[in-house]
Amino acid sequence: MKKIVALLMCFVVSSSAVAASIEEDVERYVKIFSGERSQHSAAADTLSWMGLSDTRLFDIIERLVRSDFKEAWNDRAESNRVARYIRSLGFSGQPKYEATIKRFSNDRIYGRFSKAALEDLKSYEKWNLIISNRATFDVKYDDDVNRVANMLRADDLLLKRVGAKRVYFRHQDEVLLDLLAQDIKASYAAVDPRKTGSPEADSIAWMVKALGNTGNWKYQPLLQEVAANAKDPAIRRHAAKTLDGHYSGVRR
Repeated sequence: MKKIVALLMCFVVSSSAVAASIEEDVERYVKIFSGERSQHSAAADTLSWMGLSDTRLFDIIERLVRSDFKEAWNDRAESNRVARYIRSLGFSGQPKYEATIKRFSNDRIYGRFSKAALEDLKSYEKWNLIISNRATFDVKYDDDVNRVANMLRADDLLLKRVGAKRVYFRHQDEVLLDLLAQDIKASYAAVDPRKTGSPEADSIAWMVKALGNTGNWKYQPLLQEVAANAKDPAIRRHAAKTLDGHYSGVRR
């Protein structure tokens, strides 16, 4: 697992250190998925936040699904790789891949990945244009930070959740934390406690976790406010855990 995470982080750092055009991003992924399969899983795991829809890339991934799925059934590592291909087709937001994804909806190995990809497909049809919108990019930040900022500025709580998870697992850039703080401040009190566990509540809970994960004292007053006043019990609980250093590993 550590090796996979290391490969993924290496890929992310190399891909976001220098600003690139969408065309350059597509060409880089085309090269990866046209090459050694050992590199594919780590690259596929990054597609959920890249905002790419180009069929030149996803046609390659679709061919890999069709060519590799049978041989991968009896090998866990290989079947995980094919499962990532299927999920990647969902991240494309391209309806043309729906039939290929649906083909695996009842498969004992790939069924759950197929169902998730079908849900993603509809969302990313809207989201990719938002994520990759370079008109909103700030040259002070790298591409990856700008993409996450686009997610957090979006008027879509489910996309904000994707951005919040990205912050939680990778980023502590203050521009992103400030966006999270704004969203939490504006939204936490309005969540209906009768709908705890709803996508709305889960999205705000992830924002709270991501903000608290940094251990940054700047945001402690807001987290204290949420822990004391949020109507949703899950959001209150996550805020309390962040104050105790549960997510950041820093005990106060």
